[in-house]
Amino acid sequence: MSVEIIGDREFITSVQGQDGVWVLMAGQSLYALPAEGGRALPVWSSAEKAEVFAENLNQRGLSPVFVPMSNFLGADWLGSSSLQIVDVLASPRYGQESLTYTADELRAKLKT
Repeated sequence: MSVEIIGDREFITSVQGQDGVWVLMAGQSLYALPAEGGRALPVWSSAEKAEVFAENLNQRGLSPVFVPMSNFLGADWLGSSSLQIVDVLASPRYGQESLTYTADELRAKLKT
């Protein structure tokens, strides 16, 4: 069994168990990365993991914000045309490649 499969199962189980994800925000600004065709949104399964990631960035004012699953999967987040989220990075760690889902893949996994 690959590490990626174990990471996938752990991430999905964790966010389903808490019924939401953690994102980084500075005020009303969402932390996201450029991606082909839109933006890649890093999300975490805990506030602590998000804080550790934020500490390694050279940006001030980023703090973890909890997004309930119903909001995350809906029109305000993954379904938002203005946010243009095409990829979701699952609990990324600074300086390491992370497990990446397309927005549609993650939506399908979390709805099951």
